[in-house]
Amino acid sequence: MTAPTRPPRAPQPYPVAEHREVETTDGGWLPVLVAALVGAVAIAIAGVIAGLVIVNIRESAVADNPARTTGASAPLAQTSSPAAPVRAVDLPTKQLDQADLQRGVQLVLIDSYGIDDVRDVRCPAGQTVVLGATFECLVKVGSTQKSVSVTITDSDGAYEVGRPH
Repeated sequence: MTAPTRPPRAPQPYPVAEHREVETTDGGWLPVLVAALVGAVAIAIAGVIAGLVIVNIRESAVADNPARTTGASAPLAQTSSPAAPVRAVDLPTKQLDQADLQRGVQLVLIDSYGIDDVRDVRCPAGQTVVLGATFECLVKVGSTQKSVSVTITDSDGAYEVGRPH
């Protein structure tokens, strides 16, 4: 038995799927240019807003810490000596709280070093936060007076407590 055949068509000898043209709405470059322009304007506005926020933050920091000068200022033409430079912002010095420091030293000795009988911790008052600064605290371990070194490890006031010696 043979397969049925059909007579060939001259323009299309083999069956070809019908191919429809995809309709496009070609608007040219205008929509692309409009989108680019809108994007550029949005980025420019965001940049201006960010700049204003940064300037506002800096101005509020200066307003919170005004420049300190001593004495009244005189006109420049009447001064006989050159004016001394004035710092625009005096940063406040941070100090460790003595009670918190003493409690912290005691807890480190108990928790980290395993020393149970720690009492009478005495640290100097008014310790300013200066990175790398070291000072001594006195502690009583049992009935023995000992000393521990305390080193400030960051500008936020974190510190490291040494072993009693």
